[in-house]
Amino acid sequence: MSEPFWNLFKGSYQQNCLSWHHSAHNPVIPASGETWRSVWVANPDILTFNGRKLLYYRGNGIQPNTDGQRHDRLAVAEIMSVTRDTIELRDLHGGEPIVDVGGPDEFDGKDVLDPAAALFNGQVFLYYSAIGAGPDCVGLAVSKDGEAFTKVGNIMEGRAPAVVVKDDHIYMIYQLVENNGYRLYLSRSKDGIHFERVSEGAIFAGDPGSWDALSVVTARLLKDGDYYYMIYGGSSYLEDEPDFFGLARSTDLLNWERHPGNPIFGCGAKGEEDGGAIWFPALLETEDAFVILYEGSRGKYSWDISSQICMASLPKG
Repeated sequence: MSEPFWNLFKGSYQQNCLSWHHSAHNPVIPASGETWRSVWVANPDILTFNGRKLLYYRGNGIQPNTDGQRHDRLAVAEIMSVTRDTIELRDLHGGEPIVDVGGPDEFDGKDVLDPAAALFNGQVFLYYSAIGAGPDCVGLAVSKDGEAFTKVGNIMEGRAPAVVVKDDHIYMIYQLVENNGYRLYLSRSKDGIHFERVSEGAIFAGDPGSWDALSVVTARLLKDGDYYYMIYGGSSYLEDEPDFFGLARSTDLLNWERHPGNPIFGCGAKGEEDGGAIWFPALLETEDAFVILYEGSRGKYSWDISSQICMASLPKG
């Protein structure tokens, strides 16, 4: 980053949240078509690979010639251009899912969602939340070109992975439920498949009496200089419907410093496409701004969940 993202924020969460411009075109990536992404699109994750910026995301709908049920599936597109207000994409893999659900008795037989990609040993390792037989878990698929993926299988129990390569290991932050809310845990792997806990307990949890007191969810990781940065969702009263995003930094991925001006980003105005809840903040940098893509919903799970990918920008300087 040309200027540390951390330094753009002040000590006031009101000032930080109001400094963002929510795109007038939200959702910038809406649900579309009549098949696998006709109901929702969500969970953006960005990976630069072979000179291309790839956007991994999930769609929800009914795929022809399947079981006739709605499922979450994963897809990829190339980001062609980004401005403060718009994004242009090119569908890859023929516009079809790259990771589909498994059979009805498999670990990912109901939904595959929450993609998190890393370049490791010359290949794209794509981790995802898997919902199916057994407890919710993290699955893995691998690709040589970023488009055609082969499933590896069930990696570990958990949800909403975020991954980064450090010291020839893949480090994964993921969430587990504890005390009616989510907390974040850290594991690492030499081969990208077999993971071990770095710490037995959670490495990051809500701050009592604060905006993220009950639950911290859907983290995204990035490296800049000596620091690893984490942008994450949080809520003081709901398990998985964050109102705000926070920012934290670490030199070792284990010990984290919260930004003193947290939260740094909030939902849009009530009734807007991102006015109900927000998840999965994926950061992009342009010449004059930082841009985040994120999943936004007009309302709540209980009455108007409408997950689609939204955008907001923050001018530099």
